[in-house]
Amino acid sequence: MELKDYQIKVLDYLEGYLGELKTQKTKKLKYFEFQKLQGEDEIHPDKTDYCQLAWESLKAKMAVYRSNYTVRKDGMDRNIPNVCFKVPTGGGKTLLATAAVQRINQDYFKRNNGFVLWIVPSDTIYTQTSKQLRNKEHPYRQMLDRASGGRTLILEKNDKFTAKDVEDNLCIMLLMLQASNRENKNTLKMFKDSGRFESFFPALDDYNANNALLSALPNLDTADIFDDEPNVITGISIKHSLGNVMRLLRPIAIFDEGHRGATKLAQDTVNSFNTSFIVELSATPKDHSNVLVNVGGQELKKEQMIKLPINVTSYGEANWQHTLNQAHAKTIELNKLAASYQADEGRYIRPIMVIKAEPKKRGEAYDHVENIKSYLIKNLNVLESEIRIKLADNNELRDDDLFDKMCPVRYIITKDALKEGWDCSLPMCWRFYPIPKVKPRFLNLSGAFCASPTL
Repeated sequence: MELKDYQIKVLDYLEGYLGELKTQKTKKLKYFEFQKLQGEDEIHPDKTDYCQLAWESLKAKMAVYRSNYTVRKDGMDRNIPNVCFKVPTGGGKTLLATAAVQRINQDYFKRNNGFVLWIVPSDTIYTQTSKQLRNKEHPYRQMLDRASGGRTLILEKNDKFTAKDVEDNLCIMLLMLQASNRENKNTLKMFKDSGRFESFFPALDDYNANNALLSALPNLDTADIFDDEPNVITGISIKHSLGNVMRLLRPIAIFDEGHRGATKLAQDTVNSFNTSFIVELSATPKDHSNVLVNVGGQELKKEQMIKLPINVTSYGEANWQHTLNQAHAKTIELNKLAASYQADEGRYIRPIMVIKAEPKKRGEAYDHVENIKSYLIKNLNVLESEIRIKLADNNELRDDDLFDKMCPVRYIITKDALKEGWDCSLPMCWRFYPIPKVKPRFLNLSGAFCASPTL
């Protein structure tokens, strides 16, 4: 995949910062070694202000977007280099993330293996990112394979892996933001003892080895008198938990939609994994984020990542049924145009209507999704085989290849998939129709029709 100019700019800024980090850390390391030879005590380079100094040095050479630098420290009080790419939605943040992993791992850490913690905020983004990274033909996976020399291992938090796996591969673990929340009782398994990670820890009854490891990494979780876990010995052994494995491996953290993890709890949890580098990607970063570079909408437009024009027509206070009627009529019109275009040009286009339903309120029997589906079938004579529902707990699109010419899907009903970052790129024609209860509006996007409650 060829990088766009603005993506090259983002990576140039990252490389600039990595270069300054190496320079500043080397200076701190030389001074540290000199002081040791003199018999003087000195702060270890990892605990110095080399990250801030690198930011200041880069700022003097390049127009860094955010002037002030926010310090983040791991569970061992070591400085964590952390940057944020401010990129609009649709700007290719996942591609930038994979490219960043390659540069950080190879240029800064000088390795092809290691561990990356890839944190996402929603099930929708988790599913599509997992699918992309597991597909060896996908450009994102190919970029990771270049970084690892063809040895990339994609993991989930319930997978078993060994120290040898990490030594031999570049391991990418996908993790939902909620799964790392230590105050969430439903996701505490990440911090519980497990029989899957023995290769990372000393033998259970080897007190000296456990004590030596704990002395080196005091923020590892150990068994206590209240634990009821069979693989640990109270007062002797370290928990064989995924959380502790993270602390041992010091992962690079990729934080997709970084603004969603802006709470102190989320940041402290990621920091506590002894993270070695943090990259946030966000269209709307918070004030604490170290925004290295800002990509504007005009840069995306220049690269034809934004399709214009957008024409809006308001239908006043018409109800959702009226909106759906109008959208369906326009879809029929588009189908006729698509058939004519295929006959003339030989290119296949299948217009698809995406319908955004009202959220279902807790305790309320009314289900807008089912009402829309029923209305399509009974009032607009749509075939049930042409309709799919795309919800977090009911994804009927899971087994459909929407790019396949034989795919029957022409209507998709969803609630929050678009808002949560559903990758809805389709060949030639993709249009969406959110259906509000009030103030429906219609807009024409690049010559095709869609409806939206707001603009």
